Amino acid sequence: MKTTAIATLLLVAGASLTSCHSEQSKDRRDTTVNSNARPSGADTAGTPATKAGSEDPSAQFISEAAVSGLLETEMGKIGQQKAQLQAVKDYAATIEKDHKGASAGLAELAKAKGLTLPATVTAEKQEHLNDLNQMTGKDFDSYYTNMMVENHLTDIALFEGASKSPDTAVSHYAIRTLPVLQKHYKQARELASKFDQNKK
Repeated sequence: MKTTAIATLLLVAGASLTSCHSEQSKDRRDTTVNSNARPSGADTAGTPATKAGSEDPSAQFISEAAVSGLLETEMGKIGQQKAQLQAVKDYAATIEKDHKGASAGLAELAKAKGLTLPATVTAEKQEHLNDLNQMTGKDFDSYYTNMMVENHLTDIALFEGASKSPDTAVSHYAIRTLPVLQKHYKQARELASKFDQNKK
């Protein structure tokens, strides 16, 4: 009889412990889930020049084109100050003037869409500017013109893609700007060939 009573007590105690452990495990799981949840009102804003998020192709194009325009304009200023050949100085002046104009048109497009343009270049592009600023003489002219070749190849690809956009405001802007970029690319190739480094 005593044996039966003891066994019964052990079974009841074991069941209670199992139930308690299960509740504690559940509590820990709930706490973990809650700690990973985004707090109410968390910042979900996208990057500059995005309103609906980076999945918006028009906003993505406008953002990339804006950064490229900032880079080219700054390179134009540096080229006018540091280039050795007058032809490179003249080209740099054209770059600054034309990209300022293109950027003004882009700013109007962004405003119409309620987008905010990036105010600075990316860290990677800033490194290119830093490298350029360290160059002097013919080394500068060579590096500058070859950077212009590479940058305008990238620009042309970006704008050719945008020229096919179903967003007519974006496609019209891209189509209008493409000839200028193609002219810059051609001129950069001609200048770069003077240094036997034109690989395009």
